[in-house]
Amino acid sequence: MDHSKKFMSSLLTLIILFTGCIEYEETLILKVGGGGSITMAYGMPAEMANGDDTFSADKIKSDLAGIEGVTVVSTKDFEKEGLKWVETNARFTSLENLGNIKNDQLPGFAGAMTFTDHNNGSYTFTKVLGEKPKQTTSANDKDMMMMKNMMGDVTWDYEITFPVKIIDAMADKGEVQAGRKKLSWSVPLIEFIGGQATLTVILGKGDKLTPLPVLQTVILKNGEKIRGEVMSLNKKSCIVKVGKKRERIDRDTIHSIEF
Repeated sequence: MDHSKKFMSSLLTLIILFTGCIEYEETLILKVGGGGSITMAYGMPAEMANGDDTFSADKIKSDLAGIEGVTVVSTKDFEKEGLKWVETNARFTSLENLGNIKNDQLPGFAGAMTFTDHNNGSYTFTKVLGEKPKQTTSANDKDMMMMKNMMGDVTWDYEITFPVKIIDAMADKGEVQAGRKKLSWSVPLIEFIGGQATLTVILGKGDKLTPLPVLQTVILKNGEKIRGEVMSLNKKSCIVKVGKKRERIDRDTIHSIEF
């Protein structure tokens, strides 16, 4: 069984079967080097959680223990407003380490993240929740519709603190509120069940973000591909800027250019 099916058959099915909800709150603090800390809190109706060993701080700690570059700092269980909460605080050396969390585990609610340094004072952060839609049958479509109808108003809340100023932030689903270095993203679970929700944040040190170059792919007749910024193109040659270097390519050796 693949991760997406496990995810559907464990966490989300749990939500559906008990017609309740798992609330999720995340606080992420990111450093320039890509490391940082994360606090993940999960809330479930107490009557559902009591006696369930899979919903405990110890279980989450166990899920995270085997992931290289992730260190659990503290865990706790508590009740608030009729919900049992389990909370874990951990440090990580890179977002890639967090990406090794399996989707069928509670820590998988954090999603897949990247933090790209463009080496010009600007950065791009992305966070993707859920799985890419796969080809489905009509029976699967009916199951998905049933799950959405029963999901109710479950919302997962994310708070992220960045090491540099936020220039722009956008999400294809949910609501984003951004301050100088702190951002909150509230995503209704129903909006990305069976699909994905993506948050993209542009960061920089100045008032205006230095525009990133538009890159093209030059495909040579020998099959080689050169990815860079096409500076000029004429009948004899093509000048491509790759990083800080410029390469001159004979036009006769070019098969095509993907813009």
